[in-house]
Amino acid sequence: MSGFNRGLYALMLTATSFILSWTVIQPVFSLYALNVGADLVQVGVIYSLMSFFPLVLRIPMSVLAERIGRNRMLVAGMVITITASIFYSIAKSYLQILIITFYNSLATGSFNQVAMSTVSDLAPPDQQGDALGRYLTFLGLGMLIGPAMCSILVDFMSYGQLFLRSALFPAIGLGLLLLYPPEAPKRDREQSEDQEIGTVESLKMIFRNRNVVLLSYCRASFSTSQAIFLALFSIYAVEKLGIKESTLALLFTIRGFSNTISRFPAGRISDRIGRRIPMLVSYGLLVVSFTIIAFYESITMLGIALVLYGLCWGTRAVSEWAFLTDLVEPNIKTLSISYLSSVFGFGSTLGSIASGWLATIFPYSTLFLLGAVLNLGTIPAILAMKKRG
Repeated sequence: MSGFNRGLYALMLTATSFILSWTVIQPVFSLYALNVGADLVQVGVIYSLMSFFPLVLRIPMSVLAERIGRNRMLVAGMVITITASIFYSIAKSYLQILIITFYNSLATGSFNQVAMSTVSDLAPPDQQGDALGRYLTFLGLGMLIGPAMCSILVDFMSYGQLFLRSALFPAIGLGLLLLYPPEAPKRDREQSEDQEIGTVESLKMIFRNRNVVLLSYCRASFSTSQAIFLALFSIYAVEKLGIKESTLALLFTIRGFSNTISRFPAGRISDRIGRRIPMLVSYGLLVVSFTIIAFYESITMLGIALVLYGLCWGTRAVSEWAFLTDLVEPNIKTLSISYLSSVFGFGSTLGSIASGWLATIFPYSTLFLLGAVLNLGTIPAILAMKKRG
């Protein structure tokens, strides 16, 4: 990986800033929505639309990125992220939040797959896990730093002020992107042009791959369980367990830290032993994590659960993305990444919608146990995958 240039590392730092714009407010976003006037069911709707809008936009935005240029799409995404944070800071109603959420989806539905595809193109075929591990580690830094900053700032800032601060990070990332734009090697650009395949045919190639279908099921299961967690855990912790908002943000920081430190080694390990074993371990321990969250109310046990959650999340993400790059042809890589991201969005949409409605019927512990069951169901699917990658 010594061949990585400044543009690639600038892109990775830009990805960190992109994630920071959300994670610095994420621990208290549900509480922010309630404060603006949403009820519990509407909070679930907001989270579901955060997933649904990118779900329908990802593939069209990927096609657009290949036509107008990836760098232009990345720059546009950062501008949208900056302005969306500002709009959230002045939102006064549930309807305004929905409109801003759709607007922000133009960025969340395009940035990550374009950036990830660029990183993958610049890495040798036998170092895809290493390359994606590095990139996802930079994403993980955003998941670590954001909640940590939230835990410090939330005690003396309003939610609106937090959103304004969150706009500063993508502004810095935009500057880096403009100063050091990443460029794929000439040989990769020529190969992509020579072997261009239509969108419909590319999707057919993706759906014919049995491993990709099984991988899709795993991602949908995880994203559904995570959506339930994100929509309800903050409300559960503050309103039911009496945990302070700053302590809540610290719990998210713990999850972000373990998520971050697992990603780079997970990439190298999966290059050596294959993708399936890290995925099996990750999903198995996720079952344990959700079970602890469901049954234990102490800060210590919740902290342990979120450490496990973060480790599994990071290892799972790197292994899955590296496995995907093993499975698909280089000229449909960007579309494949968009497809698998859309699968994640589909699961997140289902989980978010279900969480708001089910929380009015069942106790929180039952819903967290549902998260454990969803992750348990992925283990047979992983075992059924062929030993490639």
